[in-house]
Amino acid sequence: MLDLFYSTLIQLFIGVVIGPILGGFLADPIASFPNVFGPGSHLGGKDGVGWMTSFPYALPNIVSSVFILSSALCVIFGLDETHGSLRGRPDYGRKLGRWIVRNIFRRGRETGEYDYHQLHDQDDLQDASPLLDQSGQVHRNPHSPTDSVAATPATPAPLGVTKTSSISFRKIFNKNVILTLLSHHLLAMHISAFNALIFLFLPAPRADNKNARLPFFFTGGLGLSSKNVGLATAIIGVIGFPLQLLVYPWMNTKLGTLPSYRLFLPFSILAYLSVPYLALLPNKPLLMWPVLTVVLSLQVVSRTFSLPGTTLLVNNCTPHPSVLGMIHGLAQSVSSGARTIGPTVGGWGLGLGLGGNFVAAVWWAMACVAAINWCLLWAIYEGDAGHSAVSGS
Repeated sequence: MLDLFYSTLIQLFIGVVIGPILGGFLADPIASFPNVFGPGSHLGGKDGVGWMTSFPYALPNIVSSVFILSSALCVIFGLDETHGSLRGRPDYGRKLGRWIVRNIFRRGRETGEYDYHQLHDQDDLQDASPLLDQSGQVHRNPHSPTDSVAATPATPAPLGVTKTSSISFRKIFNKNVILTLLSHHLLAMHISAFNALIFLFLPAPRADNKNARLPFFFTGGLGLSSKNVGLATAIIGVIGFPLQLLVYPWMNTKLGTLPSYRLFLPFSILAYLSVPYLALLPNKPLLMWPVLTVVLSLQVVSRTFSLPGTTLLVNNCTPHPSVLGMIHGLAQSVSSGARTIGPTVGGWGLGLGLGGNFVAAVWWAMACVAAINWCLLWAIYEGDAGHSAVSGS
């Protein structure tokens, strides 16, 4: 359990703290590291690295894609299937991964004895088949003093997959399930929109706002450099990291999933209402950074309690264990659709607002979405009252 805790701790620290800082420093590498990539440098030559000049924000994306590709290869070659109904099917990725380990990384381990390992599934048994003859006898290692032993191929254990055909559509998608999925969709929409827009708003040029008509009509961003945008993103991680690990489990146990979700979601509404007014602050770091930290903290606190809460609510609203995978798959699809719509529409709205002296419009629209999300929380309940009826049917 401690190993899981520490591994999660390291992953969160790298993802939410180191990642944003690294992305900020790698952006525009010729300006950030002129002695390495710029004109006259060892790597840059006379005019600097050409593609970095043409595409100054490509390097952090390339580094990110390398990390993602490495993760994908680890999943394909190293992870076994966990789904009960698919566990017995051939996995060619795992076969290739075992072949790579056996023939490349262990090529030097020629000790004269067999390398025994536990057989977990039918694929492992097939990989070990050269050790068996047609009668099922294991060939004895001539260097081993032990006698040959009889072995019989292992048969896969019953998978015990539960059939869901007896559960009607209306019992699966009842009112509570539908409202929970809708709430899940709205939360993903305004959080993904915020994550996309904040990185456009922070480096957007400042405006003199000579034509401003406060408190509604004004424009401009904060004019932060790439490094400072990375620093601002790291602030989000530094605040959210201890909250997620230390405060959320205690608060969720004390209040419950749905009450804590209802309590902290309005913090996002306050953040969305406040963000555009950051553009009106004087360009003084001692004033701007503390206010920016407070505004970002509101959103971080809100999503720290909202994101795990909505996942738990989706899990608990499932009317029967046999349809748990179906409900979670649909929730993932609903969430993915929201993550597509939110940044797309939000980016379009931010562009209109910056050019139309009304930069606050898109942020206040997000606040309205978050407010609808919060209202839905009072119409749903944790768990499903029809569970016993479905179970008994």
